[in-house]
Amino acid sequence: MTRREILLAALTGDSPLQVLTEGPKHHFFGYYGVSPWNHRGDHVLCLESDFQNRMPLPGETARIGLAGRPFVPLVETRAWNLQQGAMLNWNPLSPNDEFLYNDYENGDVVSAAFDIRRKKRRTWPRAIESVAANGKFATCVTYGRLARLRPVVGYAAAKDPNPEANHPDNDGVHVLNLATGKSHLAVSIRDVYQTLKGKHPELREKAMFFQHSVINPASTRFFFLARTIERGRLTSAMFTASLDGTGLREVVPYGRGVSHFTWRGPSEIMATFSMEGKVRHVLFSDTPSPAFQAVAPEQLEGDGHCTFGPSREIFATDKNVPAVPAKRLFVYDLRSKLLRQLGEFPMKLPNGEEYLSGDTRCDLHPRWKRTGDAIAFDAIDTRTWTRQLHVASV
Repeated sequence: MTRREILLAALTGDSPLQVLTEGPKHHFFGYYGVSPWNHRGDHVLCLESDFQNRMPLPGETARIGLAGRPFVPLVETRAWNLQQGAMLNWNPLSPNDEFLYNDYENGDVVSAAFDIRRKKRRTWPRAIESVAANGKFATCVTYGRLARLRPVVGYAAAKDPNPEANHPDNDGVHVLNLATGKSHLAVSIRDVYQTLKGKHPELREKAMFFQHSVINPASTRFFFLARTIERGRLTSAMFTASLDGTGLREVVPYGRGVSHFTWRGPSEIMATFSMEGKVRHVLFSDTPSPAFQAVAPEQLEGDGHCTFGPSREIFATDKNVPAVPAKRLFVYDLRSKLLRQLGEFPMKLPNGEEYLSGDTRCDLHPRWKRTGDAIAFDAIDTRTWTRQLHVASV
């Protein structure tokens, strides 16, 4: 069978679920769309924490290690949260033995690499958000600004270098050269504000921040969300740009509620946002004034952490089910138009704690194995009611 035939068979048959880790400690990966497996597929990265029902405090650590029974700790980090972990990425230039992550060093947020074979660590002066597939570059955002404006994805001790500026010209998406350690500001918050202020004069009084910068598979361009938050309500736009900052364009307009996203090849994007009053999974090209195509609007109404695996025809996503409360994991085939539910995972504990929403929510955050035959995700293990790393085999 071809890889596509194997994947399609998984959509129509059973998909066994496995819990890779176990309580009483909490194990999770965090950010979606980034594979926790190394290239060989014999190591799976995750974090271990002592709690799941509150945000980390300054100085509190999480352990980074290899998933399994038992969990194998390798290194600690003080730059982490429950939603995105420590931005773990296997190094594309050493994809079996070295991973990248964020940490603190001498009072500053930095990124680091740890070689699991040689037990060696090296650092860069900026905290990463995404790593290029060619291993040469990473995009970086300011976690101190996130800690102030959207703490759920910030780091507890990080400081905003521009706490009084709504649209600073020295902050935004930086691009880090992983070979030299040097970085440049590719797109500033001021750049985006200047682009939007004509249609949205209300932005003058709103503090803007950037997050979710992701480099395309060709390692040439990246998208990111420009966001404001008022009384707990996020308002966002999606922009794309080249790694040198040129070719900046707004691809999802400010105010459409763009939330989650994935690259489908070097120049096509899927994102969730509002179309005709309902939140859809939408495909569009990275071009000026792109045409939007809603995917499975009758089956996939609502937000979801959409992500393509090795096949550009099949993606994984998830959905909140407040009535249960639970989260459901799905895969969808664009050619056959077949939607398959892989599982439903309760998000309310016997003691009444709920993890469906809020800063401590346990989003499934699906991410594919390189071979396309498994999806890892975070969920509550109902045997111990702890956050654990799960895998759906396909």
